[in-house]
Amino acid sequence: MLSEKYIAGFLDADGCIQVAWRRVDRADSNKELKRAYLSLEFGQLEKQDEVLQRIQQVIGGTIDYPSKLGVARLRLFGKEAVMVLNRIKKHLVIMRHYADAVLDVVNKVHNRNEMQKLLKQQRRIKSLPLPNYPSRQWLAGYFDGDGCIQVRLPKSRNAAQIAVEIVSTAYDSEGLEILQKAFGGSLNTVTKNLEPLTKWTLTMPPSKAKEFLGHFQKHSINKREQALFILGCAEMGNYRDGKSIKAIMKQLKTQPHRLSEPRLDVSELVDTVKCIDLKDTYKDRDYWPHERRAKRQSANA
Repeated sequence: MLSEKYIAGFLDADGCIQVAWRRVDRADSNKELKRAYLSLEFGQLEKQDEVLQRIQQVIGGTIDYPSKLGVARLRLFGKEAVMVLNRIKKHLVIMRHYADAVLDVVNKVHNRNEMQKLLKQQRRIKSLPLPNYPSRQWLAGYFDGDGCIQVRLPKSRNAAQIAVEIVSTAYDSEGLEILQKAFGGSLNTVTKNLEPLTKWTLTMPPSKAKEFLGHFQKHSINKREQALFILGCAEMGNYRDGKSIKAIMKQLKTQPHRLSEPRLDVSELVDTVKCIDLKDTYKDRDYWPHERRAKRQSANA
C-alpha cells in the first residue's frame, strides 16, 4: 500500500485542490451566496494509470477516462475529499498552506466572487517553513508526477550525460528549492506561453545518480524502471555506451504502467549495456583506460 507521504508528493506534483460551489437557497435573491465544497484531483496519462489505481486503493475516489484526451483522473468530492486532505496535509510541501486555507473555507457559505479572489491570492503564498530534507516517499511521489530523466549525447563523445529536470510554476518552487538544497543542481527561470516557470536541473555523474535516485527509487511507481536502469549503469562506474543508454531510456519512457501490465526486467537491459566493449567507446587507443593505467604503472616501476 502506498504511504500518505507518497500521495502527498504526487498531489504536490500532478494534483489539484479545488473549491466548487452550490447554491444555498434557490429563492435567495443574492445569487453570489454559495456553499463551498472540496474537490481533489490527481491526473496521469491513461497508459500509466497504475499510480492512480494504487492511490485509489488507499483513499478511494473515482477514476475517469475522458475520451480523446489520453489522460486519466482520480477525483474525490465533498466529505470524502475533506477526510483525505486532512490525512495528508501535514506531508504536503508545496500545497500545505493552500490546503489549510481551503479547509477553512469548505462547508461554509460565502460570497463566491470575493472568496475566489481570496483563494487565488492564498494559492500563491508559499508553504513555510520548508522541511530541511525531502522524505523518500514524498520525493518518490513528486518525481513520479513531475520528474524527468534526460539522456544527452554531447557532440564528439560516446558517453552519455545524464540529468534530471523538474519544472514548476514560479509560485510552486518550494519542492525545487528543497531539492537544490539537498542534492545541488541549478534553478533557472524559463518562460512558457508567457508564464514564468522555475526549472531545477541536476547533472548526475554515477556518484550523484546513486545519491539522488538511490534516495527514493524503491518507493517509485512510474519512474522506477528508469531510475533502476540509470542506477545499474552508474554501478558500472560510467555511462560509456551512450547510444544504447539513450535508446533504452526512450523505450522505458514509453512503457505502459498499468496494474495488468508485467514489469520489465531492468537487469537484462543493464546487461545489454555491460556487454559493450569498452574499447569501442574511445576513438584514440591512447585513451583506453586499461592502457593508461599500464603506462602509469610502468612509469612508476
